[in-house]
Amino acid sequence: MKAAQAWLEAHPRTSTALLALYYFAIIGGLATIYGRGDFSTPPFVYQEF
Repeated sequence: MKAAQAWLEAHPRTSTALLALYYFAIIGGLATIYGRGDFSTPPFVYQEF
């Protein structure tokens, strides 16, 4: 774990690129989920407690 962290600190451009890819993956996942235009809440959210 420390070796990976040291390597990323030594290569700041790679760290920035990986962070950007991470954010694009999140945005892509959200676009996939909500891209159909169905913004309804999943049924398990409103269970009767």
